[in-house]
Amino acid sequence: MNDRLDVLAVADICVDLMLTGNVRPQFHQVEQLVDDYALELGGSACIFATQFVRLGGLAGLVGWTGPDMFGDFVLTKLRDLSVDTAHVRRHPEIKTGLGVALAEPGDRAILTYLGTIDAVQLEDLSDDLFSATRHWHIASYFLLSRLRTHWPQWLQRCRAANLTTSLDTNWDPAEGWEGVTELLPWIDVFLPNEAEAIAISDESDFQMAGEKLASYGPLVVIKRGAEGAVAFQGARRWTAPAETVDASSGLVDQVGAGDNFDAGFLRGWLLGLSVDECLNLGCRCARSSLFAAGGIAAQLTENIQPDLKRKG
Repeated sequence: MNDRLDVLAVADICVDLMLTGNVRPQFHQVEQLVDDYALELGGSACIFATQFVRLGGLAGLVGWTGPDMFGDFVLTKLRDLSVDTAHVRRHPEIKTGLGVALAEPGDRAILTYLGTIDAVQLEDLSDDLFSATRHWHIASYFLLSRLRTHWPQWLQRCRAANLTTSLDTNWDPAEGWEGVTELLPWIDVFLPNEAEAIAISDESDFQMAGEKLASYGPLVVIKRGAEGAVAFQGARRWTAPAETVDASSGLVDQVGAGDNFDAGFLRGWLLGLSVDECLNLGCRCARSSLFAAGGIAAQLTENIQPDLKRKG
């Protein structure tokens, strides 16, 4: 792709194997049957990028795949979905990351093999990336451990290069939540879910968490699942209630719903839509993704192009 991208992100590249039905394992050699499975492109940044493209934007990834059939699957899928893979390479030794999602209605557990998810190093973030995109998105902050100490300087360089930035940490497997608040003064849009926002802020509820996190400077958008989303900036608040989703209406799983929300919100934000409109688009993207296994198959497809609206 020759056009300057709307957004670039380091990819936590993996494939997701989703199992549904009676998915709670019983040990002592018990064999049980599940209802269904699906193999899909995984990783927060990958889901984010594919949804962003399906909304009419240009998105690319920086990352590694393994020298295996899962790596072939990832590259083919990304290219078929028109995600820019110019900065995605094949690693000669590390296997492609794998996530096994055990999905029940309303909840899930995930088993993760890191592999190429955490293969990107500082040397992979070349200076030419600043001229390749307009916006830099950080996903899976805690899984990308090799880059964690380098993000503050990188984000400062993004600001100097007039790139806007966003962050979705996802869950911290160690539950230490360290380093996030140090990044927030250099972040334009912070997109945690409710549990993450409370843990990072060390507050007792999402309202207090949003106010505290917004005091560091960014527009804070807290995803609340079935309760919708709420945004905080200075003294201003915006709320978007989610549409009720009847469990009998074809709901499959929640894998990637938050990443799809991020893509919808940021697509609108980068086009200058109001915060209310961005919240609405994010919620529609999240809701759409619930109706197929994984975060990609049921993504919202809607060609949203620039207009004369301004952020508000």
